[in-house]
Amino acid sequence: MPEQLAIAQERLTLAAAHWHTPQDTPGLWLKARITLMLTEQDARRAQRYQDAVREVTLQLAQEHERRERFRQAVFDNPDATRIWWLDRHLDDLESLDWDVFKDKVLPLVGAADDIQSKAERIAQTLLYVWEKLGNDPGQHARFTTTVRAVAEQMGWADAPWPASEDSVSAHSLENGGDRGEADSLAETSGVR
Repeated sequence: MPEQLAIAQERLTLAAAHWHTPQDTPGLWLKARITLMLTEQDARRAQRYQDAVREVTLQLAQEHERRERFRQAVFDNPDATRIWWLDRHLDDLESLDWDVFKDKVLPLVGAADDIQSKAERIAQTLLYVWEKLGNDPGQHARFTTTVRAVAEQMGWADAPWPASEDSVSAHSLENGGDRGEADSLAETSGVR
């Protein structure tokens, strides 16, 4: 390679540029100027190799820059990412899968904790809880008592509740629950 040839020549030049005496010949002082050259065929081959390395390095740098611009334009903002996702599927809206977007693409966004994402996660959690509670009033009462206990332990006793604690216990009793169950739940959770 031309660069390696130049480095080798510089090292030899520095080593031989000052007057010095060889070990076995006292009185003889030497100083040299060294020039290294490749044969024409080796020089062409080295130049082709160096050109190929430069080309690959340039391509990698351009690709890195293109990806960085894309990341800044699309993945720094959740709304821009949603628009990009929609734009990618405009020709085939049947293939538009928002679940894939939420699971695979949105976590790559720099601000994946935007308000819309948080609201969607909360809505999904509430939907899951709602489906698990079903139509059993006892389940509703236990869940409400537990949530209130957690809220009070977190210092959020001022949360707006639709019904008072007594009305929840009364509701449980009216719908087949017993007072002992409501009291034991309240004691277990620390709510009285």
